[in-house]
Amino acid sequence: MAEQYPFQIVNHGDNVFEMIVGDVITPDHKVAEALGILLTKCDYVILSLKENAVLHESFTDKMAELSSSGRLLVVARADGQIQMALPETKKFNELQAAQSRVNGERNLEKILRQVENMPLMQSSANKLLNMLRDPKVTFENIEEVTSKDPKLVMRMLKIANSAVFSRRMPFENLKAVVTYLGLDGIKEIILQETFEGFAQVFANQREKLAHMRRCAHLATWIGRLIGVDINLLSRMNSAGLLHDIGALALCFYDSQEYARATMKVRNDKKSVCEAEIEVFVVAHLELGMLMAQKVGMPDYLWPAMAKHHDRDVPSEDLLLISVVTANGYLNQFIENLPFTPYEPLLPVLAEKRRKKEAVGRVLARPAQTSAQSAIDSLISGNDGEVFKVPYVYDILKAELDRFMLAGTAAQGM
Repeated sequence: MAEQYPFQIVNHGDNVFEMIVGDVITPDHKVAEALGILLTKCDYVILSLKENAVLHESFTDKMAELSSSGRLLVVARADGQIQMALPETKKFNELQAAQSRVNGERNLEKILRQVENMPLMQSSANKLLNMLRDPKVTFENIEEVTSKDPKLVMRMLKIANSAVFSRRMPFENLKAVVTYLGLDGIKEIILQETFEGFAQVFANQREKLAHMRRCAHLATWIGRLIGVDINLLSRMNSAGLLHDIGALALCFYDSQEYARATMKVRNDKKSVCEAEIEVFVVAHLELGMLMAQKVGMPDYLWPAMAKHHDRDVPSEDLLLISVVTANGYLNQFIENLPFTPYEPLLPVLAEKRRKKEAVGRVLARPAQTSAQSAIDSLISGNDGEVFKVPYVYDILKAELDRFMLAGTAAQGM
């Protein structure tokens, strides 16, 4: 019997099964067939490797096939037992950690089902957002949708005529918007409309929504300081607005439990992600990326949801750097929360500003108010001086103060 079935099966209840194996698992091992059968019948399967067991590298392709459903987890006490790349969320050192992750997966499923039922998902805006993922989409396709929703057109024109797009003459119709900004510009407008849809659903989370708006403004301001073009500026704005949608959804899913996570942050000085994982077994980063995928947001925004607390950010990813810096500054100085260190990213921004200054391409706004004049005087230094500590803190604080003094209309509240 042991030779015929070289593994043990344990039923942990709630349709979660564990397969315990003590062999080197290769493609012809009986475990492969048995796992395939279990995964068709169970919600989750935990593959537990005994001390002498190994997932051999030759099993890589078969493992990828079995893991495609997202319902297979692996437990191995030693890293050398797994001779292939697996997502961190799918491999564990202890059975208890894998079981806990199953609970987290169930939480994710429940929240994503709630997202599917939001009015936003059935809106014309969401239809447009998914259409714009197709590189072959035309303005005529967009016009076909917007012609049936004149209120959406009015909201899109209001966004297009906001300060984000730096247009002096107002747009009068969507055709003019496309002529000036292209279809990518329409996409960013729809992303801002998507944020407003989330803001209506999560209207009671005023502090978090304010944080997201402030993060968008500061991320865009950083983009202006280093002289990026209008397309990247608008992407930075969208990324800042939407980076914390996962946190909004976690709180909406269970506000009492999220309050418990917040207490761990405030009292125990845990990071936001550590506290969320303790309470929900998942962090808002993972949930945010899954929501971005489900809603149909463009791929370039996913890192803003998934990695805005990362310590290691690629130096070429200016969009993510702008969001990490803006978010970190707000956590540190405005919200007094544990924050992800962002100072190591400042030299990257300083170098970008130096290069733009060298060719005279740093974007500037005309000084129109005393507050703006004060900011202009702060950033008048050359060679990236504005990104030196502690000078950069004064720059960001002055711009944030100016933004907040502009009133709720300027903040989209």
